[in-house]
Amino acid sequence: MSSIEERLRQLEDESAILQTLHAYAHCLDYGEEAGFLDCFHEEATLHWSSRGAQKGHAMIREGFRWHTHAPAAWHKHFLVEPRIDIAGDTARVESMYTRLDRYESGPEFRSFGRYRDTFVRCKDGRWRFMERHADQEARRAPSASGAGR
Repeated sequence: MSSIEERLRQLEDESAILQTLHAYAHCLDYGEEAGFLDCFHEEATLHWSSRGAQKGHAMIREGFRWHTHAPAAWHKHFLVEPRIDIAGDTARVESMYTRLDRYESGPEFRSFGRYRDTFVRCKDGRWRFMERHADQEARRAPSASGAGR
């Protein structure tokens, strides 16, 4: 059996990883560039099906700026059912996502899929993405109101 300190460390690490997962969606939807970039290790790779692999902060910043944000386009990224497997200073996370967009008829789901992530504990103690794969499994057309990419 693990010690209470080891079990506490596990819970704290899982909580910190969840905070990064949540910050990713909030920052992307509301255009918080600095917060979004802070979710990623400086040498991380972000794989979006619509842009391919984006390696390093400079390319990830370009992808962020290419993506739509409020108030120009209202959408919400939702993360569900994350499974977190921590091994030392690395973690693998699988979760599902969906994106809700604003359509003329009201809010509707735009896409859904799965995230496959590798996290690393950085020198400052913060857990950040080292690699994120956003596997889009279904998508509908953008709304006429311009909810975009």
